[in-house]
Amino acid sequence: MVLLFGAALFVPSITGRLPERVATHFDAAGNANGYMSRETYHVFTLWFTLGLPIFIAAVTALIPKLLPPQLINVPNRAYWFAPERAQDSLAFLSEQGIWFGCILLIFLCSVDWLVVSANATDPVHLPATPFATAMALFFAALGLWMLRMFKRFGRPPE
Repeated sequence: MVLLFGAALFVPSITGRLPERVATHFDAAGNANGYMSRETYHVFTLWFTLGLPIFIAAVTALIPKLLPPQLINVPNRAYWFAPERAQDSLAFLSEQGIWFGCILLIFLCSVDWLVVSANATDPVHLPATPFATAMALFFAALGLWMLRMFKRFGRPPE
């Protein structure tokens, strides 16, 4: 909730500094090749940056609680969803959904910041290194998130 609140303040604070015509899409070299109005970009960014992580976190946190365990695809499902472990397994999946939403929210905020920074240059240019760094950090966090899932639902203890 703290990250979400921070992002809800962050996004409007940075989009107000944009020009009327905002570069929103860039080619592989970082050159702008797609545009939208500042107002459209502000609305889109606010909804996308906040809405997508909320949706994904809600779905991944709630689905395990709404579906029967037979429909949840984890390794060794019979063991992890045995009556004595089912509640802990469901709680872990819900928690992981929220963590995934947090990872995505931070990444989307970094992309928003990079787009705003790119629009502050003349000519508009998205620098490759910061974007690649944001992507690398996102995938590293995603990798750690997946490792935690594999570790939790891996081979059952003897």
